[in-house]
Amino acid sequence: MRKISALLFMLGIANVGISQIYLERKDGRIIFDGQAVEAEGTVFVPQEFTKGYVIQNGKKLDIAKVRLNTYDNRLEYQEGDLVKLFTLPVTEYGFDGEDGGVRLFKRGFPKVDRQNEDTYYEVLYDGKYKLLKYYKAHKLDVTSYNSATKMVKFEIGETLYILRPDNSVHKIKKDKKSVLEALGKEEEAVKSWWLKEKPNPKDEAGIAAIVGYVDSL
Repeated sequence: MRKISALLFMLGIANVGISQIYLERKDGRIIFDGQAVEAEGTVFVPQEFTKGYVIQNGKKLDIAKVRLNTYDNRLEYQEGDLVKLFTLPVTEYGFDGEDGGVRLFKRGFPKVDRQNEDTYYEVLYDGKYKLLKYYKAHKLDVTSYNSATKMVKFEIGETLYILRPDNSVHKIKKDKKSVLEALGKEEEAVKSWWLKEKPNPKDEAGIAAIVGYVDSL
């Protein structure tokens, strides 16, 4: 345990428990399961530390540099050369998006699949109904045969869910049938609006518009 703690100190990482298995060194190399590896891809959303805010105990705090480690579901912030974790629970956070808006993340939603109440989701629509986006980094071993250096590749998977007012969570695909089933609505209930607005259920903005309309009924 002393060796691990010393390693974290040398890497410039503070307040990180030894149970965490993905760590990024200052030189950009990755420590995975206690050993240095060469890595491709990223586990972070956003990819770089970005200006944002967090809410702790109902108070909003501005944070200069924040990001989410989607492999460990770990919210991190940077202070000087140190990467730190929040000592108090963060129920909501956001950061500046590329479009100039704020990307909103929350936790505290019901358990579904392998996620629990501590899992962070991006909230794409926030009303009585909610459209949630879950990010999870997956590891692929791409070490070449007979290579002395372990190579891993990380890819971030994305899954969409709809949270109904009854607190039930439903995974969706990007198609009309899946979205309406998750919302608990028949096609007839949205037919006239759909013909007029022509939302595209194959993109997130279109799905958010559908959820927003059902939320208004």
